[in-house]
Amino acid sequence: MRNIRNFHKQLMSIKVLEIKDLETFINVVESSSLADTSKELNVNQSTITKRINQLEEKVQGELFNRRSRPLRLTQLGEKVYFKARYILGQLEKLESVYEQEIGLSKEKVKVGISITLMDGLSEYLYEKYKFAQSSTEFDIYGGRAQSLIQQVQNKELELAIVMLPSNFKLPAHLSFLNIGAVPLVIVSKNVGVKQYSDLESCCKKGWVMPPEGCYLRELLSDVLQEKQLSFDVNKEAFGIDFLLDSILNDEGLSILPKPFFDHYMKSNNDLEAVLVEDFKVNLNMGIIYSDKKYLDKVSYFSKILKQLYFHENPYN
Repeated sequence: MRNIRNFHKQLMSIKVLEIKDLETFINVVESSSLADTSKELNVNQSTITKRINQLEEKVQGELFNRRSRPLRLTQLGEKVYFKARYILGQLEKLESVYEQEIGLSKEKVKVGISITLMDGLSEYLYEKYKFAQSSTEFDIYGGRAQSLIQQVQNKELELAIVMLPSNFKLPAHLSFLNIGAVPLVIVSKNVGVKQYSDLESCCKKGWVMPPEGCYLRELLSDVLQEKQLSFDVNKEAFGIDFLLDSILNDEGLSILPKPFFDHYMKSNNDLEAVLVEDFKVNLNMGIIYSDKKYLDKVSYFSKILKQLYFHENPYN
């Protein structure tokens, strides 16, 4: 109990920190890459490391397990991540007070998008669609499904577009509008892909997978266990870029949502889908929300998802 009180005391004093330290930490977690964070924030990697160290000094503990590759959050790191997201969300609300007072504020809908849908869907949204109402805008935030669900739960996001297993149990007060089933594909380096004729031959190669707790990893584990096949993880990859690089380095196969893979292949030809008859697994793509007052926005985004991913014309 004392440890919990001490942890909250540490977080209560977080106001003396530079906001940029929190923003940097969140960016590192969500991009899973110091290099990507450095490019995103336009600072060198030593500055990124310094900011993380400053935050660790303030909360008096390690945020990342530096002995793992790639970096993984510690238990303290996970707590600080969700609290930091909440703090920055509250600051954004404070910043909007002035605009509201002078009548310049527009309604902003905060939408989370699963990281494996982020590139293709955000491009589509910004280029093809705008809300019909001039008084409404939307901001897009990328992240892992688990993180986005937590943010909807904490009222930091109004909606989240995610892909979940059919047996996933949401918290009781959250709702999920299921748009449709999205197939998963086994992905290999394009050289030698013909050697994989079934799941058993794929298993002999081994797998590159996200850390434990990821839905993709759990799904594949269940499928292989049901077929009494071994599940050998050659390498854990925290972050989609690291996972793709590991496949390209021929360190194993992996599984990816087909929409993400299709978007990746528009500008790359170095990977290939492994077509085997004994792997037919889907995720449910849909929208998570916490309040019925957002139903009109849920309906709006559901039409976009149907058109982009399921080739439906929802306006007929």
